[in-house]
Amino acid sequence: MKVSRRSYIMNIKNIHTFNFTIKGVLVMNPYAEVLKQLLQYTETKYTTLSQAIDYDMSYISKWVNGARLPASRHADRIHEDMARFFADTAQKQHQEDDLNRIFSFADDGQDLAFHLYGLLSQAYRQAQIKTGKNENRDQAIHFYAGRADCHTVLRQLLHQYIEGLPSQGMLVMTGQFHVLDQNGIWQILEECHNDHWSCDVHLGLKMDVFAAHMPQSVSSLYQCLDHLLTYNFTMHEINHESYRNIIVLKDAFAYLYYVDGDDYIDMCLTITDPVQVREIYKKCCAYMMVQPVLMEPRQTLGMERFGYRDIFFTSNKYLFFLTNGLEFLLPDEVYTSLCQLVDKGKSPNATKEWVRRIQYIWYRIIEQGRMKIIMPKNSIIRYLETGCFYLTDMNYQMTPDERKAQLNLIVEKMKQNPAITCGILLPAPGESSYTNFSNLAFYGNYTSAFLKKNTHHILPQTKPIYLLNNPQLITCMHEFFDDLSRSPQYKGFSAENVDALRGLIMPLMTVLTEENGDA
Repeated sequence: MKVSRRSYIMNIKNIHTFNFTIKGVLVMNPYAEVLKQLLQYTETKYTTLSQAIDYDMSYISKWVNGARLPASRHADRIHEDMARFFADTAQKQHQEDDLNRIFSFADDGQDLAFHLYGLLSQAYRQAQIKTGKNENRDQAIHFYAGRADCHTVLRQLLHQYIEGLPSQGMLVMTGQFHVLDQNGIWQILEECHNDHWSCDVHLGLKMDVFAAHMPQSVSSLYQCLDHLLTYNFTMHEINHESYRNIIVLKDAFAYLYYVDGDDYIDMCLTITDPVQVREIYKKCCAYMMVQPVLMEPRQTLGMERFGYRDIFFTSNKYLFFLTNGLEFLLPDEVYTSLCQLVDKGKSPNATKEWVRRIQYIWYRIIEQGRMKIIMPKNSIIRYLETGCFYLTDMNYQMTPDERKAQLNLIVEKMKQNPAITCGILLPAPGESSYTNFSNLAFYGNYTSAFLKKNTHHILPQTKPIYLLNNPQLITCMHEFFDDLSRSPQYKGFSAENVDALRGLIMPLMTVLTEENGDA
């Protein structure tokens, strides 16, 4: 009896987890079931698949019936050929979206053939275990070949161990940032959810390679840091081959990988033996800790006189990409309120002297300095709606009246100092987080720079600041954010048209504050 395509879709159960249950019956051969479903859904005959992968039809029949599995030495090539064939067939029949939905494939930018290859490869491994043909299943070291298998096993390890962290984790990656980025590691880490604990991540980056791939390299780095706010990244410059291409999570697993000519991970070893993992972790840590630090997480920039903050603001030229509100150009009454919070013990790390010093510093910069301020539109709307900002060491929420006073102050100061410009970055198509909705701000004076996280989106043990230590990295970041002001999505305002900015924002602020019952 021929099953309708609609009924068939409804009967398939989240196949990518490989806990197959079809109509209440546990499937003992996941590989046979996957192959059977692909053939049935694409309405492919055994003879057609046989011709496509150049294998005798009798073998295919045995694979589908669960009587045999492909020989391990040929399995990778067979899966690549079958994945390409089924992807091409689905494309001709306009079924790509259906297959992606049926098998719950991740929306990670990879094509259908890649996902089908991973599906077949993982089902093959599961079938080996069920039939007792995987001789290494009880061992702590496993070898994998092929991009899909290497990606799948790393995804499984990261999900298993990071989501199960009993305390703050320590993840060391001795490979290059651009290789890990290309292989989708950051998307995997973003998928790993642990509501209590995250990881300190030590990562390698080669500055000459990074600078040669501008602006995409900074775009990738920014999106990585912006999407993984709860992680604490430390970037190290790595210029030699020692201990390359190792990912190790303390007290959990080690993943040793090899890349092909296109920088894709094509072979890997996974190790879960505690003694071996501990030894690998110690060696990788010892290696990474002596490499130059390009970027490091910080809890604070400090409040001491003549410390980093005071030195940063001795410059006369600034570039700010603000995603979490404006903690400068504040009305006098806001600084007074901040001092009152200090008196009430609500900001134990701050003093009134520190607040007034910050007030003085900002007044001097606003009156004399050159400043370019860029804000994504969605971040502006959020700020107008909530009034929340983070003065590095103090959280504060402005009242609607204080928000309006700040807008008027911005207009006034921009008219007095034409060297101050402010611009709105409109949303762009695609997934460029820095033009849509971001939670990571950039502050630079062209010789030093730091990044600041939205503190409402991080865990208690997450450090909110990244301090950039390398002049070349600082230059690359400035060039990237400066170039945003020359993009088609950018709408700039200066002394000549700043009244138009007020006319644009004031009505929106009124509507947003009234909707939230703030007015």
